[in-house]
Amino acid sequence: MQCPRCHNQDAQMFYQIDGQYYCRQCIPFHRVFVNEERQTESKEFLFHKPISYALNFQLSPSQQKISLRLLENYQNNLNSLVLAVCGSGKTEVVFELICYALNQGHRVCYCVPRKELVIELYQRLKEAFCNVTIGLLYGGHIENADSNFIVCTMHQLYRFENQIGFQLMIADEVDAFPYYGNDVLNEMFNRCCVGRYVKLSATIPLLKDNQDEVLIMNRRYHGHDLPVPKLLIIPTIFQGIVCKWLISHLQKKVIIYVSSIACVHKMVTYLASSFKVAGVSSQHMNNQETIQRFKDNQLDVIVSTTLLERGITIEDVQVIVYQGEKSIFDERTLTQIAGRVGRKPNHPSGKVYILASGRTKGIQQCIQNIKKLNSIDA
Repeated sequence: MQCPRCHNQDAQMFYQIDGQYYCRQCIPFHRVFVNEERQTESKEFLFHKPISYALNFQLSPSQQKISLRLLENYQNNLNSLVLAVCGSGKTEVVFELICYALNQGHRVCYCVPRKELVIELYQRLKEAFCNVTIGLLYGGHIENADSNFIVCTMHQLYRFENQIGFQLMIADEVDAFPYYGNDVLNEMFNRCCVGRYVKLSATIPLLKDNQDEVLIMNRRYHGHDLPVPKLLIIPTIFQGIVCKWLISHLQKKVIIYVSSIACVHKMVTYLASSFKVAGVSSQHMNNQETIQRFKDNQLDVIVSTTLLERGITIEDVQVIVYQGEKSIFDERTLTQIAGRVGRKPNHPSGKVYILASGRTKGIQQCIQNIKKLNSIDA
């Protein structure tokens, strides 16, 4: 017995109702019966006006090269995987491909892991593209779901896996939760894709044993090297004191990343007597307001869980990782955290400190891979 969606074969994960077996492993995306026929259709769309897009800046030579290669691969019926470092401008390099596919009458889907990123991406695409209606889907929101151009979270792909599929699928941050390592979401992505895909990742391990062409964007659009984290091996009991000293020494806005929500509260309390500080986590209220206060220089420090490891750009910010030996700070997470620094051309560099009681595999791999990317000719 095998689930037609996620291919689960564990007998304990099948339940029976009205004489039919269904899979419990992927039931959050609605019930699928074992004997259910599943086939995604392909359909082409016609337009009265040519679809176009506009950028308010010029692509760098590296971006232009990747953009052209993605288009060539698609025209040759090939998939692509893009290793795009944090802050390299990976979103814009797929615009030419999207425009081409839409004008060919192909259906396009751009999916990302989190709701906040979907909303931001939708606004950017809506401002850039002309003569096309863009669908937007995330938890609790469905808008223009029958459009030929869809922007959605990974979870919303279940709405399309047995309907009209996509000739072009673009998946951003495939190294992130919840897509990474999730067999159900990966299978839904594959089922929805009736043509070719582009996957974008910021971490090297995902490139291993991959059969698709790998295109590397190892430079940010301003051309400077990625900040390399500096590891400070310090007993846990002294790391709070070192945090205080570093904040005073840096004299700039600082994000401190901690391993848990409880640690956010403790660190905020510890720093409150010396700095203007606030916490950010999934349980904190008004996170966006706190981030805006930070951007407006009303706060010196934000203490955050890994909630802010992605999707945030703050000019001239520095980063400290507290208790970096914790398992949550693996290579992928540390790479993204380091990527918060030096994103703007006016401040293309900065400091990333990892405070840890020992040298972990994740810390070592993060530092080694960033150095490797910096050594590659752009």
